[in-house]
Parts: sequence; C-alpha cells; structure tokens
Amino acid sequence: MILKRFLKSYIGKWKFFLLIICMFCFSNANAFDLVINMQTINLLTEKMNLFPNSTKVKNSIKPIPKQEFFDDGLCLAVKFNQGEPIEDLEMVRKLGVKWVREEIAWSSIESKRGIYKPLPDHLKARLEFYKKNDIGVIFIMAYENGLAYPNSKAQPFNFVNPSAFGRYTAYMAKQLKLSGVRFVVELWNEPHNSIFAKKEYLGGNWQGAPSSPWVNHYVKMVNQAVLRVKAIDRNIHVITNDDMWIIHYHFLDIGLPKALDGFAVHPYVKGPPEIAAVAHDTDWTRPYQVVDEDQSFESAVRRLKAQGELKMGKTQAIWITEWGWPVGENLEAGQVDESTLAMYLPRAYILAATAKTKALCWFSSQDVDDGPYGLKTNEGRYRPAYDAFITMSQTLGKSTFVCELKEEEISRRSFAFKKEHNWIIASWLTEGNSFYDEAVTYKNISDATYKPDCK
Repeated sequence: MILKRFLKSYIGKWKFFLLIICMFCFSNANAFDLVINMQTINLLTEKMNLFPNSTKVKNSIKPIPKQEFFDDGLCLAVKFNQGEPIEDLEMVRKLGVKWVREEIAWSSIESKRGIYKPLPDHLKARLEFYKKNDIGVIFIMAYENGLAYPNSKAQPFNFVNPSAFGRYTAYMAKQLKLSGVRFVVELWNEPHNSIFAKKEYLGGNWQGAPSSPWVNHYVKMVNQAVLRVKAIDRNIHVITNDDMWIIHYHFLDIGLPKALDGFAVHPYVKGPPEIAAVAHDTDWTRPYQVVDEDQSFESAVRRLKAQGELKMGKTQAIWITEWGWPVGENLEAGQVDESTLAMYLPRAYILAATAKTKALCWFSSQDVDDGPYGLKTNEGRYRPAYDAFITMSQTLGKSTFVCELKEEEISRRSFAFKKEHNWIIASWLTEGNSFYDEAVTYKNISDATYKPDCK
C-alpha cells in the first residue's frame, strides 16, 4: 500500500493506471500480443514521462567518453568467465584498450525466480581492475534461464521471459553502477544463433525476415530491459545485438524503444576487412540494401545508422562487439594464417575508427573454447596479431583521425591522423577481394607545413 500511494503521488493517478496496464502486458507474452503492441508501449512511456527525475541520481555513472582519440575505440573480448587466467589482466592493460567485453550467465545470478545473488568475487575483482585502469565494460546480458524460469505447456518460452529478463538486466545494471566502473549494457549475444530462435522453440527465418517469431520476442525483451534500466538511471547506455547487418533492420521494423542508445554488430567476413559479407543485391537482405555497390564496410555502417535515424528519429551509435578471423588453412571457412591475421587487425580497427563506430572489440584475447581466434593461444603463446595490436595502440593511441587521403594507386588506402604537432599516415594495399601481402605501415610527419590531401 505504501508503494501504491508513492507511485500515485509521484506519477499521478492516470499515469499510475497506465503503468499497471503496461506492466501486466509485459509480464505475460500472450497478454502482450492481445492487448498492446511494442510501439504503443514506447509511445506511452515517452508521453507519460514516468521518470522525470531519473537524471538526478546519486553516484551517477561514468559518462561514455567522446571519440576524441583513436584508443577510445579499442576494445577486447576477454574470456575470464570461460577460464582465461586472471594473469591476462596485465595483457589487457598493456594493450592499451579502453573497453573490454565481459559476461556472466543469467542463471548463475538468478537460479531461483526473483532471488538475485551478489556478483561473484572474481567478477568484482575484475571490475575493480577495470575501474582503476579506466577501462570500460561492455556487459552482455544473457543467456536462456531455465533454472529460474522453466518452460511449460502454458509458457513454452518462459526461459526467455521478457519481463524476467528486464528485471535481471536492471539488477545487473544497478550492480555495475554501484561498482563505479564505466559500462554499457549489451542485450544478448547474437540472438539469431540462440536456442530460443531455433525452430523447436520460437523459430523463424535465420536472417530475421518476416515472419520470424524470435525477432518479435527479442524486441519484447529489449523493450522490457530498456524500460527497467532507464528507470534506474537514464544515462546508462543500452545497446541491442546481432551479428549480421540485416537483422537490425528487422528489429527496427518491429519497434525498438527510442530510449535505446545503439546497435552492436559482428561484421565477420571471409576475407579482408574492407569488404562486407553481403553484396548490395544479396537476395536474403531484400527489400533492404545494406551496403553500397562497392560492398564496403564503411557503407554498411553508414546505411545502418541512416535506417536507425529513419525509424527512431535519432542516430544510433554502432558498436562492433566482436570481429576477428580464425587461424587455419581452410580459406572457404574464413580461416587465415597468423601473418595475415596480424595484417587484418590494424586495418579493421582503422576502418572502424574512420566509420565513426564507438568501439571495436577484437575477438578475442585467448582461444579458450571458441577456436583459434585469440591474440594468445591456450598454451600461452602470443600470436603476431598481439604485436600488431601493441604497435597500433602505441602509434595511433592518442591521435585523432582527420581524413582518408587521395591516392594515385586505386588499390592503396591511406589515412591521416593528428598526434599533437605531428601527423601519422597509416597506409596499406588492398584491391577488392584479393589481398596484397603488406601490413599497415605508419609514417610520421613532423613538418609543420604539412597539409593532408583529403578525399
């Protein structure tokens, strides 16, 4: 009764009753479908202004830094939750990254419905390390939780109950805020690859095209999570996730909340980073064109931003929370040798910076059980990509991207960065889907009269 009186006095009677309706709809997926759609929920929450004082929260979170320097976008997908040795925290510090991507299973925090465990000590220790070293955390909120929310005939998809997921995400956001670490909330990891998207559960098209019940369900989860996290602090950044460019177009069609702060993508390719995995006329991306005719990575970023602005009325930040290549000899499977991996790494980061993405999380720090993607093998050997990362970080870290340069050679790409009073030119050769065996070269120019010949 005390809570009821407080809510009525705080948001007004009419807002209170509308909030009760919204909460009821969110708590039951079937009722949700019958009573109200996602876009209506968005409209109600915005018009109701439920949380007018949410920006005045004590112990406000650390703001997401502006993209002032190149190293502001350096991120690493770490594997500590999968068994990577804690000693590798020193490697993370040495690499000079400003972000790491972390996770812990939903069921390990909420194994019984509504009872949330404290963050485990090993995670608290890592968060403290990140805070001391000014490293932000992109924290994944996942995965299916059949322990606390078992499926049944009445609720066949209860292990991804949207309301429960929203409550869990809000709890974790609060704990991260209390830790004092800079953080971003990432909602799930590649939902189209998740158990709940499989045909024996929600099912639908793997690329998210209609009709795909898994897409509708994921968007419900997103709306619940955003609503509840923003109630804690509207300054907390919340981002959606899926790996392929096209899937966010379908999320937008269903109705993502305007309070969302960005999209996370995983632009894996079988070949060099300059070329996206899909073409401008790929049949399964229709009716959308997700890249230009040149199939460039930059055009994929630009077009997704434009679609987000069209649908949501504001530009969404693009976070690349996974990107890498497996080491091996099977080129058809996208594998590369270790020297090629070392060449691709700085090119990917430079392209991500010039496309104005928020961060690129290299996948990954160590192989562990995800295959040979790591900067470090499970035996403790550092691959050449590790050295390429160090060189890139130390050379470009505190520089600012200025422009791409004009080049006489069509296959050469060069980018100008300003570092205090000097210029750094990062350059390499590439042509379409072929690859020239040349690493990124860095040229330092201290001539005060130098002016870059920008495109």
